[in-house]
Amino acid sequence: MGGMAKYAAVNTKVKALERNLLDDEEFDRIIESKNYLDAVRYLKDDTAYNNALSEYNIEDIHRGELEYILKKYYIKNFYKLSHYFSGDYKNLFNILFIRFEVEDLKNIFRGKFIGKDKEEIESLMAYKSPLTQIDYDKLMNAKDIPEVVEALKDTKYYKHLNHVIDSITEEGLFRIETTLDFVYFSSLRKLIKKLNKEDREIMSKFLGIYSDLLNVQWIFRGKKYYKITSEELLNYTIYDGYKLNVNTLKELCYSKDMDEFYRIIGTTNYKNVFAYGKKNEYLVERDILTYLKNLYLQYRKKHENNISVVIAYLELSLLQIRDIVSVIESKRYSISNEEAFRYVTITN
Repeated sequence: MGGMAKYAAVNTKVKALERNLLDDEEFDRIIESKNYLDAVRYLKDDTAYNNALSEYNIEDIHRGELEYILKKYYIKNFYKLSHYFSGDYKNLFNILFIRFEVEDLKNIFRGKFIGKDKEEIESLMAYKSPLTQIDYDKLMNAKDIPEVVEALKDTKYYKHLNHVIDSITEEGLFRIETTLDFVYFSSLRKLIKKLNKEDREIMSKFLGIYSDLLNVQWIFRGKKYYKITSEELLNYTIYDGYKLNVNTLKELCYSKDMDEFYRIIGTTNYKNVFAYGKKNEYLVERDILTYLKNLYLQYRKKHENNISVVIAYLELSLLQIRDIVSVIESKRYSISNEEAFRYVTITN
């Protein structure tokens, strides 16, 4: 089937969904809200997010619940869009969903690790959907980390996790969480090879740039805050990036100090994301997401008959939820509008 025919219906659906995203004026209105309740009330009563919030009393939405509600709404749209595809493209959505399933799994592992009760962990499960391949009931009833791993026995995660659970006494959940990320990236990389040439190139670019940015963030954090050895930094990088080859990653991992790290970054496409200076980690994350947002906006503007339209919409929608939650939660703590705005993704 030609690209135009394959994407005509889903691109029309995406166009309709894009109209539900906040525009600049609506987002400014949230930033300028007097307080938390005013911001949530506006989001519910005067924007398309009423579709997500209509059944909730805004005064009952406690800390963290707004993010949960908006993520559930996002996954409903994600699932609806998956119905427009079949074959390898349907499988692509199943693999893309692993990213969200992994987030739920990380919350389960963290909850069991620090002894949270079952109800508290369940309240964090934002991504349960018909695409789910894990048994949430089994996972919730697990008493500890080894039982969580056993509850994953019939899933793609088990063979990767079974040999790392012994490391948690010394290293916490570090290896478990990086192993879960590995399952997602390796599964997606394998599936991308089955797409047509145009879509394969687009998805390889999206995944490659995302991998590059995560790699540099990992190295940045490891060197600046945790003093992780160069060898271990390199061992946990994601291979097959877009612009950063293994030699550049090795140079970054083995840089003798942060000055040398910044000098090397200054020669790459990502120099503005990790600009020289004492940036805190949250601002680095913001600039990573802003870089990705600009990338997706470029593809949305092109609106071509390929996979980029639906992927760009999904990523931009997710970024907007992150920004909405960041700004509205800041209202709980009387953070100034100027300070709150510093932490949202700013586009060119």
